[in-house]
Amino acid sequence: MSHADLTLSAWSGLSDDAAARTAAAIARSTGTRLTGIGPHAYAGRGGRVAFFDRDGVSFALVPGGTAQLGHDPDRFVPDARMRADFAEASTEWALTEPLDRFLAEVTSPPRRVSLPARLVAVRSVEADTLLPTDDDDEPEGDDGTEGDDGPEGDDEDDGHAWLVAGLDRLGLRPPTPDEWEYACGAGATTLFRWGDGYPEGLPYGTVPLIQEPNLFGLVIGDDPYRAELTTDPAVLCGGDGGASLCGGYGSFLSWIVLATAYRERELAGTVHDGGLLGETPVRPVAPVP
Repeated sequence: MSHADLTLSAWSGLSDDAAARTAAAIARSTGTRLTGIGPHAYAGRGGRVAFFDRDGVSFALVPGGTAQLGHDPDRFVPDARMRADFAEASTEWALTEPLDRFLAEVTSPPRRVSLPARLVAVRSVEADTLLPTDDDDEPEGDDGTEGDDGPEGDDEDDGHAWLVAGLDRLGLRPPTPDEWEYACGAGATTLFRWGDGYPEGLPYGTVPLIQEPNLFGLVIGDDPYRAELTTDPAVLCGGDGGASLCGGYGSFLSWIVLATAYRERELAGTVHDGGLLGETPVRPVAPVP
Protein backbone atom coordinates (compact mmCIF):
# COMPACT_ATOMS: atom_id res chain seq x y z
CA MET A 1 0.00 0.00 0.00
CA SER A 2 1.24 3.48 -0.83
CA HIS A 3 1.86 5.59 2.25
CA ALA A 4 -0.30 8.25 0.60
CA ASP A 5 -3.22 5.88 1.28
CA LEU A 6 -2.55 5.80 5.03
CA THR A 7 -5.81 6.70 6.78
CA LEU A 8 -6.27 8.16 10.25
CA SER A 9 -7.94 4.99 11.50
CA ALA A 10 -5.15 2.80 10.08
CA TRP A 11 -2.44 5.02 11.57
CA SER A 12 -4.16 5.04 14.95
CA GLY A 13 -4.58 1.27 14.86
CA LEU A 14 -0.91 0.44 14.30
CA SER A 15 1.18 -0.98 17.09
CA ASP A 16 3.95 1.27 18.37
CA ASP A 17 6.58 -0.79 16.51
CA ALA A 18 4.58 -0.79 13.26
CA ALA A 19 3.98 2.96 13.55
CA ALA A 20 7.71 3.57 14.05
CA ARG A 21 8.52 1.48 10.97
CA THR A 22 5.88 3.30 8.93
CA ALA A 23 7.13 6.72 10.00
CA ALA A 24 10.73 5.74 9.21
CA ALA A 25 9.68 4.57 5.74
CA ILE A 26 7.83 7.87 5.16
CA ALA A 27 10.96 9.76 6.19
CA ARG A 28 13.05 7.82 3.67
CA SER A 29 10.55 8.33 0.86
CA THR A 30 10.23 12.08 1.49
CA GLY A 31 13.88 12.86 2.13
CA THR A 32 13.13 14.02 5.66
CA ARG A 33 14.46 13.07 9.09
CA LEU A 34 12.13 11.47 11.62
CA THR A 35 12.51 13.49 14.82
CA GLY A 36 9.84 12.05 17.07
CA ILE A 37 6.83 9.77 17.33
CA GLY A 38 4.49 9.07 20.20
CA PRO A 39 1.08 9.60 21.81
CA HIS A 40 -0.50 13.03 21.91
CA ALA A 41 -3.75 14.41 23.30
CA TYR A 42 -5.72 17.56 22.62
CA ALA A 43 -9.10 18.79 23.90
CA GLY A 44 -10.07 15.42 25.33
CA ARG A 45 -9.07 13.40 22.27
CA GLY A 46 -6.04 11.14 22.02
CA GLY A 47 -3.94 10.02 19.09
CA ARG A 48 -0.42 9.52 17.79
CA VAL A 49 1.87 12.10 16.21
CA ALA A 50 5.01 11.79 14.12
CA PHE A 51 7.37 14.68 13.41
CA PHE A 52 9.91 15.13 10.66
CA ASP A 53 12.59 17.70 9.84
CA ARG A 54 13.24 19.06 6.35
CA ASP A 55 15.93 21.73 6.07
CA GLY A 56 15.15 23.03 9.53
CA VAL A 57 11.37 23.12 9.04
CA SER A 58 9.34 20.82 11.28
CA PHE A 59 6.59 18.74 9.64
CA ALA A 60 3.95 16.47 11.13
CA LEU A 61 2.27 13.48 9.55
CA VAL A 62 -1.37 14.16 8.66
CA PRO A 63 -3.03 10.86 7.73
CA GLY A 64 -5.61 10.88 4.96
CA GLY A 65 -8.84 9.08 4.22
CA THR A 66 -12.47 10.15 3.96
CA ALA A 67 -13.45 13.01 6.23
CA GLN A 68 -16.42 15.23 7.01
CA LEU A 69 -15.62 18.91 6.52
CA GLY A 70 -17.53 22.16 6.67
CA HIS A 71 -20.02 23.58 9.12
CA ASP A 72 -23.37 21.82 9.35
CA PRO A 73 -25.98 24.31 10.62
CA ASP A 74 -28.52 21.50 11.06
CA ARG A 75 -26.28 19.82 13.64
CA PHE A 76 -24.98 22.88 15.45
CA VAL A 77 -26.55 24.04 18.73
CA PRO A 78 -25.00 27.28 20.06
CA ASP A 79 -24.58 27.69 23.79
CA ALA A 80 -26.07 30.57 25.77
CA ARG A 81 -22.83 32.55 25.79
CA MET A 82 -22.46 32.43 22.03
CA ARG A 83 -26.07 33.51 21.56
CA ALA A 84 -25.54 36.43 23.94
CA ASP A 85 -22.27 37.46 22.25
CA PHE A 86 -23.91 37.26 18.84
CA ALA A 87 -26.86 39.35 19.99
CA GLU A 88 -24.42 42.00 21.25
CA ALA A 89 -22.52 41.95 17.94
CA SER A 90 -25.76 42.16 15.98
CA THR A 91 -26.76 45.30 17.86
CA GLU A 92 -23.32 46.88 17.63
CA TRP A 93 -22.66 46.09 13.97
CA ALA A 94 -26.19 45.94 12.52
CA LEU A 95 -26.07 42.24 11.66
CA THR A 96 -29.49 41.45 10.24
CA GLU A 97 -29.32 37.64 9.87
CA PRO A 98 -30.00 35.07 12.59
CA LEU A 99 -27.05 33.23 14.10
CA ASP A 100 -27.47 30.00 12.14
CA ARG A 101 -27.62 31.80 8.80
CA PHE A 102 -24.69 34.03 9.68
CA LEU A 103 -22.53 31.03 10.53
CA ALA A 104 -23.55 29.27 7.32
CA GLU A 105 -22.44 32.29 5.28
CA VAL A 106 -19.00 32.65 6.88
CA THR A 107 -18.07 28.95 6.83
CA SER A 108 -17.58 26.34 4.14
CA PRO A 109 -20.54 24.01 3.48
CA PRO A 110 -20.75 20.49 4.90
CA ARG A 111 -19.20 17.89 2.60
CA ARG A 112 -17.38 14.56 2.49
CA VAL A 113 -13.91 14.55 0.97
CA SER A 114 -11.13 12.02 0.37
CA LEU A 115 -7.61 13.22 1.07
CA PRO A 116 -4.13 11.68 0.83
CA ALA A 117 -1.74 11.35 3.73
CA ARG A 118 0.91 14.07 3.69
CA LEU A 119 3.47 15.92 5.75
CA VAL A 120 2.30 19.36 6.88
CA ALA A 121 4.47 22.08 8.39
CA VAL A 122 3.88 22.36 12.13
CA ARG A 123 3.84 26.16 11.83
CA SER A 124 3.08 28.42 8.90
CA VAL A 125 5.81 30.68 7.53
CA GLU A 126 5.83 33.87 5.46
CA ALA A 127 6.49 33.04 1.82
CA ASP A 128 9.29 35.62 1.66
CA THR A 129 11.22 33.74 4.36
CA LEU A 130 10.81 30.44 2.53
CA LEU A 131 11.33 31.50 -1.09
CA PRO A 132 14.17 33.64 -2.47
CA THR A 133 13.11 36.89 -4.14
CA ASP A 134 16.26 37.22 -6.27
CA ASP A 135 16.64 33.72 -7.61
CA ASP A 136 19.58 33.52 -10.04
CA ASP A 137 17.89 30.59 -11.71
CA GLU A 138 14.76 32.58 -12.53
CA PRO A 139 13.93 31.95 -16.22
CA GLU A 140 14.17 34.84 -18.64
CA GLY A 141 11.06 36.43 -20.06
CA ASP A 142 10.16 36.60 -23.72
CA ASP A 143 12.00 39.92 -24.08
CA GLY A 144 15.28 38.51 -22.75
CA THR A 145 14.94 40.12 -19.33
CA GLU A 146 14.91 38.14 -16.13
CA GLY A 147 11.56 36.84 -14.95
CA ASP A 148 9.58 38.18 -12.02
CA ASP A 149 11.83 38.18 -8.93
CA GLY A 150 9.11 38.39 -6.32
CA PRO A 151 5.45 37.95 -5.51
CA GLU A 152 4.27 41.29 -6.89
CA GLY A 153 2.66 40.39 -10.20
CA ASP A 154 0.14 42.23 -12.34
CA ASP A 155 -2.73 40.46 -10.61
CA GLU A 156 -3.43 37.92 -7.94
CA ASP A 157 -2.87 34.96 -10.27
CA ASP A 158 0.70 36.16 -11.04
CA GLY A 159 1.63 36.46 -7.37
CA HIS A 160 -0.04 33.22 -6.42
CA ALA A 161 1.63 31.44 -9.35
CA TRP A 162 4.99 32.73 -8.06
CA LEU A 163 4.26 31.16 -4.70
CA VAL A 164 3.13 27.82 -6.11
CA ALA A 165 6.08 27.65 -8.54
CA GLY A 166 8.56 28.54 -5.82
CA LEU A 167 7.26 25.87 -3.47
CA ASP A 168 7.19 23.36 -6.30
CA ARG A 169 10.91 23.93 -6.91
CA LEU A 170 11.43 22.92 -3.29
CA GLY A 171 9.25 19.82 -3.67
CA LEU A 172 6.49 21.45 -1.63
CA ARG A 173 3.08 23.02 -2.21
CA PRO A 174 0.43 24.95 -0.33
CA PRO A 175 -2.43 22.94 1.16
CA THR A 176 -5.73 22.84 -0.67
CA PRO A 177 -8.58 24.50 1.27
CA ASP A 178 -9.91 21.02 2.10
CA GLU A 179 -6.49 19.88 3.29
CA TRP A 180 -6.07 22.97 5.46
CA GLU A 181 -9.47 22.50 7.06
CA TYR A 182 -8.87 18.82 7.75
CA ALA A 183 -5.39 19.51 9.15
CA CYS A 184 -6.86 22.11 11.50
CA GLY A 185 -9.85 20.09 12.72
CA ALA A 186 -7.93 16.79 12.82
CA GLY A 187 -11.17 14.87 12.38
CA ALA A 188 -13.29 16.98 14.74
CA THR A 189 -16.70 17.91 13.32
CA THR A 190 -17.37 20.67 15.85
CA LEU A 191 -17.31 24.37 15.01
CA PHE A 192 -13.83 24.71 16.48
CA ARG A 193 -11.24 21.95 16.68
CA TRP A 194 -11.78 21.80 20.46
CA GLY A 195 -15.61 21.96 20.49
CA ASP A 196 -18.55 24.21 19.69
CA GLY A 197 -17.86 27.00 22.19
CA TYR A 198 -15.01 29.34 23.02
CA PRO A 199 -13.41 30.64 26.23
CA GLU A 200 -13.84 34.01 27.88
CA GLY A 201 -11.90 36.97 26.54
CA LEU A 202 -10.43 37.42 23.08
CA PRO A 203 -8.17 35.12 21.02
CA TYR A 204 -5.16 37.32 21.63
CA GLY A 205 -2.04 36.93 23.71
CA THR A 206 -1.54 33.77 25.76
CA VAL A 207 -4.51 31.48 25.19
CA PRO A 208 -3.34 27.86 25.72
CA LEU A 209 -6.40 26.36 24.04
CA ILE A 210 -5.49 27.81 20.65
CA GLN A 211 -1.72 27.80 21.05
CA GLU A 212 -1.38 24.15 22.05
CA PRO A 213 -0.63 21.76 19.16
CA ASN A 214 -3.79 20.16 17.83
CA LEU A 215 -4.40 16.42 17.59
CA PHE A 216 -2.01 16.17 14.60
CA GLY A 217 0.67 18.15 16.43
CA LEU A 218 0.10 21.32 14.38
CA VAL A 219 0.04 24.87 15.74
CA ILE A 220 -2.73 26.07 13.44
CA GLY A 221 -5.66 28.46 13.63
CA ASP A 222 -3.98 30.00 16.69
CA ASP A 223 -3.86 33.67 15.68
CA PRO A 224 -6.59 35.67 13.87
CA TYR A 225 -3.86 37.79 12.28
CA ARG A 226 -2.28 34.80 10.52
CA ALA A 227 -4.74 33.89 7.78
CA GLU A 228 -2.93 31.32 5.62
CA LEU A 229 -2.68 30.93 1.86
CA THR A 230 -3.95 27.82 0.09
CA THR A 231 -3.80 26.45 -3.45
CA ASP A 232 -6.87 28.58 -4.21
CA PRO A 233 -5.85 32.27 -4.48
CA ALA A 234 -9.38 33.25 -3.41
CA VAL A 235 -9.33 31.21 -0.17
CA LEU A 236 -7.35 32.06 2.95
CA CYS A 237 -7.89 30.01 6.09
CA GLY A 238 -7.29 30.44 9.80
CA GLY A 239 -8.08 34.09 10.44
CA ASP A 240 -9.12 37.45 9.05
CA GLY A 241 -5.80 39.29 9.08
CA GLY A 242 -6.62 40.80 12.47
CA ALA A 243 -9.60 42.85 11.26
CA SER A 244 -11.89 41.70 14.05
CA LEU A 245 -9.39 42.32 16.83
CA CYS A 246 -8.17 45.64 15.43
CA GLY A 247 -11.73 46.73 14.79
CA GLY A 248 -12.91 45.90 18.29
CA TYR A 249 -15.66 43.62 16.97
CA GLY A 250 -16.09 41.80 20.29
CA SER A 251 -15.82 38.17 21.39
CA PHE A 252 -18.13 36.45 18.90
CA LEU A 253 -16.79 38.05 15.73
CA SER A 254 -13.20 37.70 16.93
CA TRP A 255 -13.44 34.04 17.91
CA ILE A 256 -15.48 32.91 14.91
CA VAL A 257 -12.59 33.64 12.52
CA LEU A 258 -10.77 30.72 14.17
CA ALA A 259 -13.61 28.28 13.43
CA THR A 260 -12.16 25.38 11.46
CA ALA A 261 -14.40 25.99 8.42
CA TYR A 262 -14.25 29.81 8.52
CA ARG A 263 -13.81 31.49 5.14
CA GLU A 264 -12.72 35.12 4.96
CA ARG A 265 -14.45 36.44 1.82
CA GLU A 266 -12.56 39.71 1.31
CA LEU A 267 -9.11 39.23 2.79
CA ALA A 268 -7.66 37.39 -0.21
CA GLY A 269 -8.33 40.35 -2.48
CA THR A 270 -6.74 42.70 0.02
CA VAL A 271 -3.61 40.52 0.22
CA HIS A 272 -3.20 40.30 -3.54
CA ASP A 273 -4.11 43.88 -4.35
CA GLY A 274 -1.89 45.25 -1.62
CA GLY A 275 1.19 43.28 -2.67
CA LEU A 276 1.26 41.40 0.66
CA LEU A 277 1.20 37.89 -0.73
CA GLY A 278 4.86 37.23 0.02
CA GLU A 279 4.38 38.38 3.61
CA THR A 280 1.25 36.28 4.14
CA PRO A 281 1.74 32.92 5.89
CA VAL A 282 1.65 29.66 4.00
CA ARG A 283 1.82 26.18 5.53
CA PRO A 284 4.02 24.02 3.27
CA VAL A 285 2.86 20.53 2.42
CA ALA A 286 5.25 17.73 1.43
CA PRO A 287 3.46 15.00 -0.54
CA VAL A 288 3.91 11.43 0.69
CA PRO A 289 4.54 8.90 -2.11
